[in-house]
Amino acid sequence: MLWLALLAGFSPAIAEFVRGFEGRSSPPSTLLAPVLMAVCGWRGTAIADEPRRAGVALIAAGLLLELVGIASRIWTVTWLGFPVAVVGMALCLGRPSWRVAVLAFGLVPVPVSVEIAFTPTPETALLSGACAAWRALGLAFTCTGPVAHLGDRHLELEPGDVGWTLAAVLAQLGWFLAVRDGASGPRALRRALAFAAAAVVVVPLAIGLALGLLAVSSADVARAWLSHGVWLGCTVGALLWSLRGEPKARAPRRQ
Repeated sequence: MLWLALLAGFSPAIAEFVRGFEGRSSPPSTLLAPVLMAVCGWRGTAIADEPRRAGVALIAAGLLLELVGIASRIWTVTWLGFPVAVVGMALCLGRPSWRVAVLAFGLVPVPVSVEIAFTPTPETALLSGACAAWRALGLAFTCTGPVAHLGDRHLELEPGDVGWTLAAVLAQLGWFLAVRDGASGPRALRRALAFAAAAVVVVPLAIGLALGLLAVSSADVARAWLSHGVWLGCTVGALLWSLRGEPKARAPRRQ
């Protein structure tokens, strides 16, 4: 009943989150958070902790963020209040562990202002490097700003292709795998940050592969790979890795 009450309290934020899929402000990758939380429950990973009264303060802070976000019409602030309150409720009840509840932060989309910062300079730099690599292999790619050309085919990089959203996904996966291995909060945070930093390597490789797909198929296939294939591939790999052995964090524990 307490969880249902929490959902009711955040119904405006949840409704706006759902509407965001129509305007593409809520990318499909944000749905990864409930999937990872469900996998934790299914595998019995960090299923419980000792209840802590400190969670009440986080629930209050989450509700305050929701009110401030609605009043200022800054939906990122509104959405941020929900995972804060979820972590608070998990602390209060002890089930699931707050370490699992932290995955709810993945529901908050990367702000558009962050994604478009400095555009199109990052897209142009990444695409130039990928085009140069393919030209070295004999394919006559040319680049004009964030657009790659090969004959009559072309692929334009979008601000979301630079890697901010992918870094958020990788951070979730890093935290999830750390909790799956029974890591404490600080260790899980370190792994999440390390996974997020891996986007610096993954994004150029993904863009290079996108140009290869453009060469052998079409721009639609290359765009589908950049928009959905990269983060889905990383997710599938992490989930398969998580299925090995038995989870190490079953019993309640104090972090």
